[in-house]
Amino acid sequence: MEGTSPENVGLSGERDALVLGYSGGRTSIITAARLRLACRCALCTRARIDGLFPESFDAITISTISAVGGYGINVGFSDGHDRGIYPWSYLATLIES
Repeated sequence: MEGTSPENVGLSGERDALVLGYSGGRTSIITAARLRLACRCALCTRARIDGLFPESFDAITISTISAVGGYGINVGFSDGHDRGIYPWSYLATLIES
């Protein structure tokens, strides 16, 4: 599955999870909190280094998703953060079994 782009990308009804649909009918879900914690943008990386990054994002939801080339998506969150780019291969590592 790693590195494979999904056939469709959507949000859960509550907007608290990303829903990825793959060929063959397989669906994977990644919570908004997990995605937000996993952001690797420069701002979040710096906050981690400085010890200022939150330990959880319990009430966070996904505001927007948009394609980034053919290799991933950008996700905007309810806290206003929208700098993270999530390649398909990285999203595959975040899927909870």
